[in-house]
Amino acid sequence: MRSKFSKEITCPKTRLPVEGLTQQEIVDIIGQRKDLDTKHWIGGKVTGSVYHGGHEHYDFIGKIYAKWGFSNPLHPAIHPALRQMDSEVVQMVINLYNGGSGCGGAFTTGGTESILMAMKAYRDWGRAEKGITEPNIVICNTAHAAFDKAGKYFNIFVKHAGTNSEMEVDLRHMASLIDSNTVAIVGSACQFAHGTIDPIEEMSKLAMRRNIGLHVDCCLGGFLVPFMEKAGFQIPKFDFRVEGVTSISCDPHKYGFAPKGSSVVMFSNNELRHHMYCYLTEWTGGIYATATMTGSRAGGPVAATWAAMCSFGERGYVETTKQIVGATRRIAEGIKTMEELELVGRPDVCVVAFRGTRASGINCYSVADCLQQKHGWDLQTCQNPPCVHLALTLPSSRNADRFVEDLRDAVAVVRADAGAFSSTAGMYGMAASLPGSFLEDAAAAYLDAMIEAHAEPPQNGEADSAP
Repeated sequence: MRSKFSKEITCPKTRLPVEGLTQQEIVDIIGQRKDLDTKHWIGGKVTGSVYHGGHEHYDFIGKIYAKWGFSNPLHPAIHPALRQMDSEVVQMVINLYNGGSGCGGAFTTGGTESILMAMKAYRDWGRAEKGITEPNIVICNTAHAAFDKAGKYFNIFVKHAGTNSEMEVDLRHMASLIDSNTVAIVGSACQFAHGTIDPIEEMSKLAMRRNIGLHVDCCLGGFLVPFMEKAGFQIPKFDFRVEGVTSISCDPHKYGFAPKGSSVVMFSNNELRHHMYCYLTEWTGGIYATATMTGSRAGGPVAATWAAMCSFGERGYVETTKQIVGATRRIAEGIKTMEELELVGRPDVCVVAFRGTRASGINCYSVADCLQQKHGWDLQTCQNPPCVHLALTLPSSRNADRFVEDLRDAVAVVRADAGAFSSTAGMYGMAASLPGSFLEDAAAAYLDAMIEAHAEPPQNGEADSAP
């Protein structure tokens, strides 16, 4: 990993230059680095990650972002217009999810923060209303990893329910895991690995019967699922129209085509939202109160999200939903024609997941390697069960038919020579036989590589004495 990064990045900067670079020098370096990033996704063969891909849209959003990049929502008296846009984004999203007048929400920096804040609210609600000191939540094992992260951060025990054959949560198993310390259950619309929507209406009955919260994670499909009915697709109810739904997370920075750093967490009532807040009334710097995890945050994502949402409008999002969900369904139908493959879960929204059938003996990870090395497709490899998925975006949706053709070819190649593309398959096979502590060490090494900057040559012929 380190060698790969060191080859891609030229002239790394690990210390301040003695003399500041000129603006033109900086623009040139940034341009080179931007080109390096763009080449990986410009062809529309990447799962997720880049959701719009249009340079005209990016230029427009970038101009809005630049006007507000140095503003701070922490200081609403200084930035009243920014505060207004922040609240308008939240209210527009609440309305998309059919929230009533009692609903409230908050703008966060991403889906993980939205999920963390919702779980923090349930923890504190359980303590205040039920005297729960050892809280737990019950999630499906397909729920996003951010819920387990919330458990680690906030000392909430996380219980994992299994799935049925379509990768929906097993409601019986979930119900059996609920006890007197449970503060909430979690459903997804849709979940990350397989794209399946959990049975939210049935989950709501369970939550109301046990007097606990129900969080619906719409971070991935957040700007698709509210428009699917108008786009001509059937979808079960998943939002605040369902009585037992008490909170929802949604990311405008995915299919809302806002810049990264944009998410909204919503609550069915303000009493629950208040448990998300943090107050410090005796601090020497004055009364300190924040709605979410952050104190200071950039105003750029707020203004740019407002601009993106107002630019597309309802009709624009209905059209992009038609294109993306339609492409997902076409790919799924194409996979059904391949006897060597089978779908994993249901492609309810924007994700299609597949694996080799038992009869074929095809290793899906080898197929993914072939698609990457021969055809340039960068897919997501998943586990438990082993499968590969493609999360469709606007760029990749235009290549849906091409993907089916390339997938068919990759299956034929792997079937003819099972060992030709086996690096990912070998990695997962090895991982399955290793203890969890070793895998955690490997994950730590990976994160170290992500964070590490590579040393630059010493300046002016001096020895590099930096540690």
